[in-house]
Amino acid sequence: MCGMRFPVLKQVLTDPDEFITNSQLKTLSLELLALIPMPGIEGSSLDSGDIMEVVLRAAVGTTSINGVTTHTDKTPNREPVMDWLHTLEKEPVLEAVNDILATLAMSVLDRGGSRTICIDFMNNPYHGEPENDEDELRRMAPRDGTTQCHCYCTAFVIACGKPLTLAIEPVDGDDSKADAVERVLARVETYPFEVERILIDREAYAGKLIGVLRETAPPIFPVKTGKDSLREKLSVNASYMTEETICEGKQYEQTYPLAVNVTYQNGDRGKSGVKTTGYAAYGLEDRTPAQVASVYDKRSQIEKSYEKFREARAMTTAPSPEIRLFYVGVGFLLEQLWLVVQWAVLAQPQRGGRALPVGFTFDDSFLHGIERELDDELGWKDRYQTNGVGLPAGCECGFG
Repeated sequence: MCGMRFPVLKQVLTDPDEFITNSQLKTLSLELLALIPMPGIEGSSLDSGDIMEVVLRAAVGTTSINGVTTHTDKTPNREPVMDWLHTLEKEPVLEAVNDILATLAMSVLDRGGSRTICIDFMNNPYHGEPENDEDELRRMAPRDGTTQCHCYCTAFVIACGKPLTLAIEPVDGDDSKADAVERVLARVETYPFEVERILIDREAYAGKLIGVLRETAPPIFPVKTGKDSLREKLSVNASYMTEETICEGKQYEQTYPLAVNVTYQNGDRGKSGVKTTGYAAYGLEDRTPAQVASVYDKRSQIEKSYEKFREARAMTTAPSPEIRLFYVGVGFLLEQLWLVVQWAVLAQPQRGGRALPVGFTFDDSFLHGIERELDDELGWKDRYQTNGVGLPAGCECGFG
């Protein structure tokens, strides 16, 4: 894990001015992105700084490189920018993104104690044919007109009232989710705090994956209900604790504590009646099912984090998995920077913690602030030349 290699960010976090400006937010963002290695093209008149400004503008505007270069006067053409991006290499990009995420997270996290870690799989929809022959794509439920996606395994910690991203790993089509989780947890284990427990969704309901999780910390997750014995245990009207076995008689057999939590939906979200949920509750055998459910509910903030991340993801039709990984990394880094600045610089100290600012939103304040600054610097076109003629003769009859 790297130390604080961001001089501007360090100054802002440790000795902030009375106000923070859009220009400073843009500078901070570019300072982070500058540490992502870009090999470059021999003989090119551009440098990585020129490229990163275009990428940052595409990210904050959720548009493409073409959308930026077409609508600006002071940026390179699309072709040289994309030529540069095609020099990206997967491992250096991945290491840099995880390194920067770790530095940002540890700038606001205590180094001692223990933490609850959330693991999740994020699908990035993909249209078209992959660039390489290797099986890099995975299948997902239909979304955005496709069932193909690039998949990423992520680790979060809920802190400062927000989910901080600790690590990210791509999951190729022929990659097992257990192996991806193992790689992510190996990154998490480099952090200077203990992992108390792990929260994950139903993806964990597989013997091999459960075993991987248990090597780091007790996992808690909802169970799948396909097994007859499990359906029978969930067909109740009162909560209770019991046990269940998965992969019985097979290599990855696991017997786990099962919390059967029964709640009554009185019109919540338009639903009513009894709701029964089973949780694998490793390490929580002495808790009630309601307490187990309460622990697991903390994981719900991840979806809000993904919503924010998608607001800072540049669009592309390029088949390159390296470019797509790069854009995903940029989105997570921008969200993480916003969270750190929000908590460290703008949240007001008070008894029991800090009061997060209401006005410093990710989209309207942070992203749009950077967008406005870049629009001025990159020469965003706000007028377009007309043909001076208008509608051909005979076509204007609809106006009366």
